[in-house]
Formats: sequence, C-alpha cells, structure tokens
Amino acid sequence: MERLVNEKPSGLSATALRTWGMLFLALGAVGRGILQNRVLGLGGVTDQKMLEAVLSGDGAMFIAALSLVLQAVETCAVPIFCLLLVEGFIHTANFTHYLLRVLGTGMACEIPFNLALSGKLLDFDTRNPVIGMALCLIVLYFFKRYAGRSGINTAIKICVTLAAIVWAEMLHIEHGTCCVVLTSVLWAFREKPLYRNMAGCLAGAVCTVISPFYLACPMGFLALHFYRGERGSDNRLVNYLTYPLILLVVWALGVFAAG
Repeated sequence: MERLVNEKPSGLSATALRTWGMLFLALGAVGRGILQNRVLGLGGVTDQKMLEAVLSGDGAMFIAALSLVLQAVETCAVPIFCLLLVEGFIHTANFTHYLLRVLGTGMACEIPFNLALSGKLLDFDTRNPVIGMALCLIVLYFFKRYAGRSGINTAIKICVTLAAIVWAEMLHIEHGTCCVVLTSVLWAFREKPLYRNMAGCLAGAVCTVISPFYLACPMGFLALHFYRGERGSDNRLVNYLTYPLILLVVWALGVFAAG
C-alpha cells in the first residue's frame, strides 16, 4: 500500500508537454525554413505550388513531400501551447506580468522567426505565433472578466473572440486564428478533460478551412490526453528562450544548406 501511495501517476507533466510542443515547432521550422526555402528555393509559395512540386515527379518530389509533412506536424503544437496558456492563465498570480512576458517573448522571436522562415531580417507578411499567444491571453482575460452566462456576458465573449480572429488575420499571425479558436474551446471545457479533447479535435478539424495542414492538428490532443496536470521541473528562462533559439539554429542550418 505504501508503494502505491508514493508511486507517481503516469502521464505527461507540463514540462514534458512543452518539450513535445517545441519539437513539433522545430520540425515545422525545418520543413519550411530549410527544406522549402533553402533546399528547394521556393520561398513563401502557396500550398498549391507546394503540391505541384510534390506531383512534379522530379528529384525534388521527396523533399517537397517531406516539407509538407513537417509543416503539418507543426500544427500538433497548437493545441499543446493553447492548453499550457490556459493553465498558465489560471495559475498566474499577476496577469499583467504574464501578458508582458509572453508579449516580450513574441517581440524577441520576431527577427529570429523572419530569418528562419524567410531569410529576411524584416518580413511584414507574417507574425510569429507567440504574438498570437499574447492575443489569446487578452481573450482569456475577457472570458474570466465576463464569466457569467447572462446574455450580455455571452455576447461580449463572442464579440471578443471574433475581434481576436479579425486581429489575427489582419496582423497575419502564424496559427493565429486557430490559436484563438482552440484557446476558446479549451477554456470552455477546462474542467472536463474528455470533452475538452473531443471538442478541441473537432475545432482543430474545422481549422482545415484555413489550411489543409491542420488535418494533423487533432493529433496534438493525443499528448493532451496523457497530460496529468502537474507542472514538472520548470525553468522560466528556458521556457521563454527555447523557441527563439530553435529559430536561430534553423536559420543557421538553412544558411549552411544554401551554401
């Protein structure tokens, strides 16, 4: 009996969940930043042109197909970081400080994101996904502020969600719209993990309207299924610096591959 009491529950901690999310982001950055932009030299082409490269039958077919697969795998990170954001929002002692940390990380990631994925120091076509996380935090603030189920509160929450989606599209935030949708769903079902994962998978599938890459997004909920709700060994500095460092490494590898 004593052994059973001391035995830790199986599953993933928040730290392990974040590690998986970072792995998915890294694979997506490799797919687009190195294989698509550097090796194939296609740049920021449309999904249709990438599919044409896959079907071309020449030597680039395998690389183009691998690039598409890795970019689809990246979408598995979206539900993971949306859940971690919801958990962080619930447990934070100071919302303003939390928002500033996420927003500051988003600003710090912008140049590495541009270098890794487009090879440019400044690229105004796309914003990095961490900025989308900051936008989602603002949405969560309003969800909590107007938590009641009255008609007015419900209308406010719907308007805030739609406004966040519009801002995500206007700013061209990577995964921005999907992040807002999934964060809203994960917040609504935060106390019911089974329904949370089912509703999240459905919301992820709906995001395929934005991009076919989101067909893989529901697979990210497999990791959420094994999440046991524990924080794990946590290092705030590592948490906030890992993504920009991944982007810088991908950029350096891309320069090497192009050379």
